[in-house]
Amino acid sequence: MLTKIRRIGNSQGILLSKAMLDQVDIEEYVNVEVKGNAIMIFPASTNPREGWAEQFRLANENEASAEDQNAMGDLFNAFDDSEWTW
Repeated sequence: MLTKIRRIGNSQGILLSKAMLDQVDIEEYVNVEVKGNAIMIFPASTNPREGWAEQFRLANENEASAEDQNAMGDLFNAFDDSEWTW
């Protein structure tokens, strides 16, 4: 199928027919890879954001250590000592 590359905002893209997407069982998400001088498009096996909510929940449960929470608190310089006015 010969198709023209079209401007889409600051990017470029092509339009694929519904019949073509149905043939390869692509519905919403795809994986795109460059192999040599070809662009390969594959049906995505999962939603790219699947599991994010659970990962964020786990990250919030594991509170940062006191050292992590005060990562910048102990940094001082000459400006802090001599020129800064409170």
